[in-house]
Amino acid sequence: MVDKLGQLSQLERIARLRAERQLKHFAAFNAHMTAARQRVDALQVSLAQSYDSTAPLTLPEARIANAQAGRAARELRHADQEMKRLEPRFEAARQVAAREFGRAEVLLGLGAAEQQRRLKERY
Repeated sequence: MVDKLGQLSQLERIARLRAERQLKHFAAFNAHMTAARQRVDALQVSLAQSYDSTAPLTLPEARIANAQAGRAARELRHADQEMKRLEPRFEAARQVAAREFGRAEVLLGLGAAEQQRRLKERY
């Protein structure tokens, strides 16, 4: 028969495995979000640079610059929409990972408390 300390230990082990899986999932999602943020930042810099030119342009150069700025603005809008679409799922994955990690820590603490209680009973 498994006693209370053994049960807590087994539950803590299972919780650790689940927490590790969720943390790996969150880490992968975080890497994806970081790449998306970097893409948005790069597109913002690109768009800002297209408007910062102070040199006088000929009409064909102005048309090309305008087309490039329009393309950069569209890409930025699309990347920004993708970020907004991913944010709720990212936050949910973060919360699940934190909850699973917290559960494992609580079970570890309960096991330690049970161990301390047994030591006090023994002496």
